[in-house]
Amino acid sequence: MRRGRRRTLPAFMVDVWGVAILALLTPAGAVIAVLGAYVPARSAAWLTIATVLHDE
Repeated sequence: MRRGRRRTLPAFMVDVWGVAILALLTPAGAVIAVLGAYVPARSAAWLTIATVLHDE
């Protein structure tokens, strides 16, 4: 078990994304997730229950 602690990953495997790009991607991902949930929920809110059950 202790042998595994001595091994380290090479820098090209660890340093993939920079701080600046992560700072931009994080809010962009949150916006995409919110829009991806909001748009279908908004359209579903206008439907009647009978229409939804009929479409299933």
